[in-house]
Amino acid sequence: MKPQETAGAPARPLRADVRRNRENLLAAAREIFAAHGAEASLESVAERAGVGIGTLYRHFPTRQDLLESLLTDGYDQLGLRAHELLDSPSPGGALVTWLEAFISQVTPFRGMAASVMVTLRDERSELFHSCHAMRSAGQTLFARALQDGAVPSGTEFLDVLRLAGAIAMATEGEPEVTARLLDLAVRGVIPGSAARSLTRPPH
Repeated sequence: MKPQETAGAPARPLRADVRRNRENLLAAAREIFAAHGAEASLESVAERAGVGIGTLYRHFPTRQDLLESLLTDGYDQLGLRAHELLDSPSPGGALVTWLEAFISQVTPFRGMAASVMVTLRDERSELFHSCHAMRSAGQTLFARALQDGAVPSGTEFLDVLRLAGAIAMATEGEPEVTARLLDLAVRGVIPGSAARSLTRPPH
C-alpha cells in the first residue's frame, strides 16, 4: 500500500510538482535504459531528469520499482492501443500492428523482459493487474481477427502472446531481427503444410 493511501479510501492526488518529477524520471529512465540497458546508473537517470538521487528513490525505492513502473505504463498504453485498433477495417492487420506494439513495449531496452517476470506472477502487484487488463484488450482484437478468418481456427490467444514474448526476449536490442521474426511467425515457415504432432516420432 502506498503511503498516501489508507484502507477503504482513495489515494490522494499527487501534487503537480511531485507528478512532474515522476513523469520526468520515467522519461529519463526510458532514454538512459534504452541506451545502456536495465542496469544503467540510476544517478544518470536522476541527472537526466534534473533531480537529485534522493528524489528518484522517494518515487522508486529500488531499481525494480522503476522498471515495473515503466512496464506498467507500457501495458496501459497497449490496452489503449488495442481499443483504438478495434475500428480498423482489417482485423488481421490490426492484430499484427498490436503485436508489433506489444513487442516494442515489453523489450524497450536490454534486460527489461527478464527483470519483471517474478512480479508478473504476483497477483497483488500493480504490474499484474495492468498486464491482465492489457491481455483482455488484446484478446478482444484477437477474437475479432479469429472471427474474420485472419487467424487459423483453434489458435489460442495466449499462445500468440507467448510467441510474441519469446520473439521479444530473443531479439532484445535488434529491432530489424524482431521485425523479421514476427513477419516469419505471421506468414508461417511452411504455409499450407500439415501440422505433425510432436508426440509422435517421424516414420
